Amino acid sequence: MDHFTHCCYAVKTIPQVDCQAPADGFSSCDDLMKNKTLQIFIWILGILAFFGNAIVVAWRSFLKEDNRVHSFLLTNLALSDFLMGLYLLIIAIKDVQWQGEYFKHDFSWRTGRLCQFAGVLSMLSSEVSVAMLTIITADRLICIVFPFRFKRISLKRVYILSTVVWLLGTVISTVPLMGIAYFIDDNTGFGFYGRSAVCLPLQLSSDRPAGWEYSVSFFIAFNFMAFMFMLVAYIAMFITAKRVGGAVRSTSVRRETAMATKMMFIVLTDFFCWMPVIIIGVLSLTGNLYDPKQLVYVWIAVFVLPVNSSINPFLYTFSTTTTRKKLKSIRRTFSTFLSRNISHSSGKTYLFGCAR
Repeated sequence: MDHFTHCCYAVKTIPQVDCQAPADGFSSCDDLMKNKTLQIFIWILGILAFFGNAIVVAWRSFLKEDNRVHSFLLTNLALSDFLMGLYLLIIAIKDVQWQGEYFKHDFSWRTGRLCQFAGVLSMLSSEVSVAMLTIITADRLICIVFPFRFKRISLKRVYILSTVVWLLGTVISTVPLMGIAYFIDDNTGFGFYGRSAVCLPLQLSSDRPAGWEYSVSFFIAFNFMAFMFMLVAYIAMFITAKRVGGAVRSTSVRRETAMATKMMFIVLTDFFCWMPVIIIGVLSLTGNLYDPKQLVYVWIAVFVLPVNSSINPFLYTFSTTTTRKKLKSIRRTFSTFLSRNISHSSGKTYLFGCAR
């Protein structure tokens, strides 16, 4: 099997040798991620997603909101996005660790447990996030469009739904690790998550690696249906909100509509991140995508797809009026505490000076 690492070894041994090997979209002899711009962005996106969502989970665990169902779903969304941040940081750290000699570690990395773990994190995060957004959309749809026809999702039911989503997500993402021959490429020896150096099992090329149908089923088919449902649901919500006159609209409906508007921005960012993935996946499967250097695959996998995990905390928590008021209150309390302690300390110093 020809692989770019063979030429890396050859050139290191005999510098003058002219070696030709298939190009790798992600990696070079020196770097796990050969694109310097993406090396920087993976750190930025990883840090934002990791710390931003960790703060959201902690914040929502202590801050009690009136709509506990909505808050619990957003906490689960933040937790799934946090896993994407962890995945990005794993890739970024290994890239730095092997800088200058990545080719020596390529095979052991892509067949190793850490790459498999990172791949599980990426798939679990992606699918749970989409599922949580779907449930949140369904909750908004019932509240605004069908308030009397369907019973609103209760807190107990949302606990059950979230548990089922996490269990299914875990099963879906770990099945490729069960040693099933279907997920192992006979030619390369790489498994489902080792098909690329960033351990991401997206099907965005014309190749047919092991397990490609499994990847298409979830990353393209399931996500496409979920986002089509969300799109139709939000259109229905805003048609309903517009049809119900402002004069007769109840306070409850106005509140639900305002909440739906905020959620629409989250869904839109995820929509614009996932639709290019879905469209390019379909084009690649039909042989209509020309990407010989895999540049589209690289940018979507490392930059476009994780963007929503990095900006979601700012859209649905840090930018809300409730959070801003709470932060302002905490800042005011902290400032008062500091000023009192500084004044108290200054008074003690003065008395001590007099006594001396």
